[in-house]
Amino acid sequence: MENLPQIIKQFVKQLQKEIKEDVVCQKQSSAVYLVSLRGLATTFVVYRSLLLNVCHQEDMFGSLAVHIDEDLLQTKMDIVIARITAIAGKAKRIYARKTTLARIDKHTAMAFQQAYHLQVPLPGKYRYGLFVEGELMSVAVFSGGRRLFNSTTTSHRSFELIRFCHQSNHLVVGGLSRLIKGFIQEFNPGDIVTYVDRDWSDGKKYLQLGFTFIDNLPAQRFYVDAESGLRYHEKQFQKMKDRLCQSKKYTMVENLGSAKMRLKV
Repeated sequence: MENLPQIIKQFVKQLQKEIKEDVVCQKQSSAVYLVSLRGLATTFVVYRSLLLNVCHQEDMFGSLAVHIDEDLLQTKMDIVIARITAIAGKAKRIYARKTTLARIDKHTAMAFQQAYHLQVPLPGKYRYGLFVEGELMSVAVFSGGRRLFNSTTTSHRSFELIRFCHQSNHLVVGGLSRLIKGFIQEFNPGDIVTYVDRDWSDGKKYLQLGFTFIDNLPAQRFYVDAESGLRYHEKQFQKMKDRLCQSKKYTMVENLGSAKMRLKV
């Protein structure tokens, strides 16, 4: 533990405190540390993204690995640990049938994502939440509909599930299913597509909900301020780089991309 980089050492200690289980961390290389939990098959691969350029490696670590960048530990450690807590089965379980489904406004959805989602908050067009005694526990954000035509010239509306997350350290069992069903009842879509983050998921939970796999999308590239941990998507970075401090060091991160999946309704 003494030889671990400071941010990774802090991560291991906080994770161990949260899940109340032994956490093992091993150095794989100068760029990669492997974190494992007793009794859990998943390996958590931590990349030194504040120090080096890194590319996530699926072939080396297999489909059960979760890929985590060091900059996210610096900026969103609580969210990362909450997600691992859920994977480890340590989150507080709430059953969707005991929740109340309701539409929520843009401000509420954005604030919830900021607090509990690893990616940038998005407003979407339609937003739903699950509540327990008035407290918001889960949120799903959907796009507006696009009218698509098939070879017989008949059309249907296609929507996208843009964001989904739970309140930290909670898991609403059946929550995503209930949120999607509520959306379907109100808008009667022809299909719903979503893009699954392959750093964190193999998409199995979406297959269980009736989604089918369409394709794997290419890796996305980000640039990370090595001091602050702030990250910029490649396109955003190229537009802003003339205005960014030239004396700062930026590292490059390339993730595993996402899996496109579709639910036919």
